[in-house]
Amino acid sequence: MALGLPRSRRPTYSRLAFYAFLCAWLVVHASACSGPETASETRPPFVPLEVIDLGALVTEDLPERVWGTALREQLGFTAPNSFQLIPWTFSDISGLNAYYTLFNHGGPHIDAPNHYGYDGGVDSFPIEAFTGPAVVFDARAYPHGPSVPVELFEGNVAAGDIVLIVTGFEPPTTADALPEFPTLTPEAAEFLATLPVRAYGTDGFSVGYVGETSTSGGHYSFLSRGIPVYEQLFNVERLLDRQNLFFVGVPLNIRDGDGMIVRPVVFVY
Repeated sequence: MALGLPRSRRPTYSRLAFYAFLCAWLVVHASACSGPETASETRPPFVPLEVIDLGALVTEDLPERVWGTALREQLGFTAPNSFQLIPWTFSDISGLNAYYTLFNHGGPHIDAPNHYGYDGGVDSFPIEAFTGPAVVFDARAYPHGPSVPVELFEGNVAAGDIVLIVTGFEPPTTADALPEFPTLTPEAAEFLATLPVRAYGTDGFSVGYVGETSTSGGHYSFLSRGIPVYEQLFNVERLLDRQNLFFVGVPLNIRDGDGMIVRPVVFVY
C-alpha cells in the first residue's frame, strides 16, 4: 500500500534512491559550508578550556613565606603549620592518618566577618557566596597603600561579580621588612561593596591597609556587609588575558571560623 497516493505519484525505488542521495549530498555540503567544528563547539558547555589554580602548596613554612618575619613576630603569629602523621595497621593493611595544625590566614585564605569583629563566621556565608563569574583588574601600577581608585571599576563591574585584583605583591625577603602592596581606596571599597559584588579577592597580603579603621577600609566595607574576602591568592596574574571566568573558592565549613585556607580555582570558558 502506498499511503493512498495515486499510482502516478507513488515513489519508485529509483526515485527513493535519488531522494536518499540528494539528502546525503545536502548534509555533507552543508557541513563543508559551515567549516570545521572548533574545540568549543565539540566540548560540552560545562567543560572549561582551562582551570587555573589560585591556591598554594601547604607546607609547614607557608605562613612565614607569605608573611615574612617582622609582622608575624609583631602580632604574635610565630607558630608554623604542623603535620602530625599517625601510622596505623589493620589486619594486613597499613597506612597513615594525620592531625593538621594550620594558621588559617597564612597563604591563600578567606576572611569571615568575625575576623574583624563583625557578626558571622565562615559558616555564616551561603554556599553561593563562594562561586560566581569573575572579573580581574591589574592594579600593579598603583603605589603601596590605599591607592587603587574607584575609577578602575566603574562601568566594568556588575552586581554579583567576584572581583579580583593583581597587585604584584612580593613577600618580604628580609627579617625586618613589612609587607607592601596596593589596596583599594575607601571609595573604591565602598563602591564594590554597595553594588554589591559577590566576593572580593587580591593577590596582595591583605584587603586592608595599615591605618584602616572599623568604619573605613576594605575589611569594613566587605565584611560588615557579609561579603567574603580572599587574600594572598597565587597566580592571579595568569587571568589578566583571559575572558569568561568562573571562580570557585569554597572553604571548610568551620563553625564560627574567622577564616580558612582555601584552594581557589578559576574555570576559563
